[in-house]
Amino acid sequence: MVDFTKRTAGFESIELAHFVQDFESGARDVIAAAGARVVKTIGDAVLYVADDVATGAEVALGLAEAPATRGEHGVPVRVSLVWGRVLARFGDVFGPSVNLAARLVDIADPGTVLVDRGTAGLLADDARFALTARPGVEVQGLGMIEPVQLQRAYRG
Repeated sequence: MVDFTKRTAGFESIELAHFVQDFESGARDVIAAAGARVVKTIGDAVLYVADDVATGAEVALGLAEAPATRGEHGVPVRVSLVWGRVLARFGDVFGPSVNLAARLVDIADPGTVLVDRGTAGLLADDARFALTARPGVEVQGLGMIEPVQLQRAYRG
């Protein structure tokens, strides 16, 4: 969620609980409907896995578009997708793909989905998606990354 701390600073406990619950249940609905799985929620964020890159892309776009993830407060989200191997351990996932996805979310504009170049290459031939290269960005711990914005292809 964009500006979670600022947006929730004045909330009472029950209002904060409803706010987070609305986001989490909306995100879970989008993820499950597309055929992916929630790994964990972290209040203002959700981590999911999918069995194929196209499903992951559908989830990512669904999260960015879905009013359900914004709740009654209309909070925009930032989304990323990185296709790659992960280590699953005790219900969580770890690895370079997870780390890169976290960095991409940090630099995404509200309401957008960013992917890495490798993931973009896997989606490039899928007519459902449009990909736009963004300028490279230096990020802590990973160096220079080259984000690509993922959108739905225009169907006229």
